[in-house]
Amino acid sequence: MFKTIPDIVELYHLTVSGNITFGRNISLKGTVIIIADNESVINIPDGAILDDNILYGNLPIIEH
Repeated sequence: MFKTIPDIVELYHLTVSGNITFGRNISLKGTVIIIADNESVINIPDGAILDDNILYGNLPIIEH
């Protein structure tokens, strides 16, 4: 689920599978693969920039 449409101008490939939530103002670049296996949840926070990333499993991403 996307809160807003992400910036995908520099995105070449996107694979999304499972229970994944995207925050606001997300930027996706290069090749991005996100897989939440089984009952797992992946939450991408507001303002995240994913550039050539592979995310797999149960992964809460938090800002510091």
